[in-house]
Amino acid sequence: MKNPEHEQSASADIDAASTALHVIAIERDALNHLSHLYRSNTQAQDSLRHAVAQITQTIRAGGKLVVTGMGKSGKIGRKVEATMNSLGIHSVFLHPTEALHGDVGIVRPVDTLLLISYSGRTPELLRLLPYIPCGVALIAITSHTDPSTCPLLTDPHRSEKGILLPAPVHVDEEAAFGVAAPTSSTTVALVVGDALALAVARCLHTEPGRGPAEVFKAHHPGGAIGAALASSVSTPMSTASSSLLITPPTSVSLAPLDDPEYNPSPTTSRGGAWGKKDSELTELMVPIDAVPTAPAGGTVLDVLLTSLQHPAAKLWVKLSATEVIPPSRVRWLAKLGQVNAGVRELPSPVSVHAASWLRVAMSTPLREVREIVRTATKDPSVVPLISVIDAEDSCVGLIDGNELLDR
Repeated sequence: MKNPEHEQSASADIDAASTALHVIAIERDALNHLSHLYRSNTQAQDSLRHAVAQITQTIRAGGKLVVTGMGKSGKIGRKVEATMNSLGIHSVFLHPTEALHGDVGIVRPVDTLLLISYSGRTPELLRLLPYIPCGVALIAITSHTDPSTCPLLTDPHRSEKGILLPAPVHVDEEAAFGVAAPTSSTTVALVVGDALALAVARCLHTEPGRGPAEVFKAHHPGGAIGAALASSVSTPMSTASSSLLITPPTSVSLAPLDDPEYNPSPTTSRGGAWGKKDSELTELMVPIDAVPTAPAGGTVLDVLLTSLQHPAAKLWVKLSATEVIPPSRVRWLAKLGQVNAGVRELPSPVSVHAASWLRVAMSTPLREVREIVRTATKDPSVVPLISVIDAEDSCVGLIDGNELLDR
């Protein structure tokens, strides 16, 4: 005898599987539609190239990508922001509502704003736009295919022309599923965001040994991905990025190291004669040209992200042409917990001015450099920064005295 309850349960299972397969098919078709759009529409292709160039230029200029969106679009935005950062593209997520209660201060004129909104007219985003600094470039991922029809890019308060990255769906979600829940629309928005992130990473990281793959490895030491990457070829930043997050602060005083009291003869070159390079010294130093500059007036977070985005710099960061933060103090900042504090607003300076750099000829034997450091340091908790000088009396590299004495 047939069991009616069993038949009813089996029928429900079939309906559920059918529904799930229908959703998968619709979202697959949405992606095919998106791919065809970007392959065949020259305006969409030009916009994508323009967006990639804009973000690349922003990062190189010391700015960041600010991602914003409401609801499900905001959750897609958070994923895009995380992907960008994992690829060495300095990004933050800005909640539109919180922005109007003070968080809009995170957006600076050198930044680029990425707005994600399927309708292109999300009220919270429209209310936010008048408070975005002039000069901030706008990029919008929306269902619109023409920027002239997108309210986010035709805001009367802004004279700058924004960049539209179309992310339409081929069939209305309510018509396809019987409910207007964001499904295929968020899928296509996420794919456009991922495409943007990888394209920017490929344009931004072009130096040998510092491509997108190496940067991603350096930024992903944890989890299953980190374990898998650890078994492959290691990168210079693998250890450094990990220590930035978990190493306790070194014994370092926050007394101003640019005070001449700590270095009686800061501008006097010491040790060695100009000539053949000493392999020990030059292997320890970080080339001055490899040290990135943090955004002017930046926060502790800006410094930490700048250090992570440039693996070859091994945690060295410049605040200006004459001020640098050595690795020991970058690690200290990582443990400070005040990521939103301005670097120059901290109770004591963390940068070291060029006036107090201990200048050493690159031919100086390592043992002599250690002795120079010990002799020049009056306060045992303050170790001077070593500037390695070439035959033209120019700084070619830096060494953190704290780390040198630990060897």
